[in-house]
Amino acid sequence: MLCPLCSHTANNPFNSPLEVKLWHCSNCELVFKDPESRPSLGEEEARYLEHNNDGGEKGYVDFLKLAINPAMEFFEPRMDGMDYGCGPNPVLSTIIKAAGHDCFNYDPIFFPELPDERMDYIFATESFEHFFNPLREMKLITALLRPGGILTVMTHRWKELDQVADWWYLRDKTHVAFFHKKTFDYICHQFGFAILFDDGEKVMVMEKEVVVDRT
Repeated sequence: MLCPLCSHTANNPFNSPLEVKLWHCSNCELVFKDPESRPSLGEEEARYLEHNNDGGEKGYVDFLKLAINPAMEFFEPRMDGMDYGCGPNPVLSTIIKAAGHDCFNYDPIFFPELPDERMDYIFATESFEHFFNPLREMKLITALLRPGGILTVMTHRWKELDQVADWWYLRDKTHVAFFHKKTFDYICHQFGFAILFDDGEKVMVMEKEVVVDRT
């Protein structure tokens, strides 16, 4: 099985009590579900429509601000950016616009059109774990960002491999890719990003330094 991020052979398959087969790539430390465990497009859409992500829910707004607040420490006035994987009810863009920035909504299911111009920033909050093909997604994200652009990622990271098999984060059928700190080190090296902020758990803010293509 080839790793969907670094294309190396992931030769450490293991089963989860949740009845899914998982693969671990020792090169980039990505853990990913076997393709047979991936949801169909219809299952994905139905699951996302179940999410109670509403702008009137203070808890959800506070959750998004865990990513927004550290990212905006690196913002300049009147930036153009996007919410990458915004889901059916975009909330993050409303918060960002209220702070004086333009924000484009993109989601492959609900808002499939991509912007024509390159972005000053991209938020991907609770999106990376849904990527069937992280390499393809990172190539697109990198191409969409201007040099010096800010990428903010929110996804829970695993720390100990022996705890992954029954990790609560696997229980969502649409969660298929699971990242370690070393996975983001690989991403930064491969795509030319520098880490500006890391909360050590799930939020990372990175700056696109140069255009790099080592894939």
